[in-house]
Amino acid sequence: MDVIVERFQRRKIVSDKNSPVMFYLRQKPKTCGTVDVDVLAASIQKNCAMTKGDVKHVIEALVEEIQGNLANGDKVKLNQLGTFHMTFRCPGVETSDKCTVRNINKVNIRFSPDKELKLVNGSTAATRSPANVGFVLDKPEDGSGSGNNPGGGSDGDLDENPMG
Repeated sequence: MDVIVERFQRRKIVSDKNSPVMFYLRQKPKTCGTVDVDVLAASIQKNCAMTKGDVKHVIEALVEEIQGNLANGDKVKLNQLGTFHMTFRCPGVETSDKCTVRNINKVNIRFSPDKELKLVNGSTAATRSPANVGFVLDKPEDGSGSGNNPGGGSDGDLDENPMG
């Protein structure tokens, strides 16, 4: 399953009204869910039988489930621990047709600890990992382009995977 991204416009320097307006990519709102411990446990239960010797396998299955859900664009919340989520970076471009998933040049895995795990100074931890995530540029259903594809034609990049 691929992560659905969309084009959006904003100023290159947000606080500068004279800054040029550029196109960027972001994950399409409402296309990701949050997977909690109960959902992960149900998935792991299908793959493991709980015995004393299988604890290691359960931990490995948990890691695989976290990786799989992150690769699908979902957030993974581990109750009383924190939430893992994916972020990505892409440069702004001047025209919509140049704004493609090939522009994504860095993918990160971030971790935000729950309130109980916040550091004393209030900062949050972040982790980074090589990406095995596929991205797909969203195509408007009405075909109007709605600013995302002004020509209304084919993007030609719906199945591109910038990370390999």
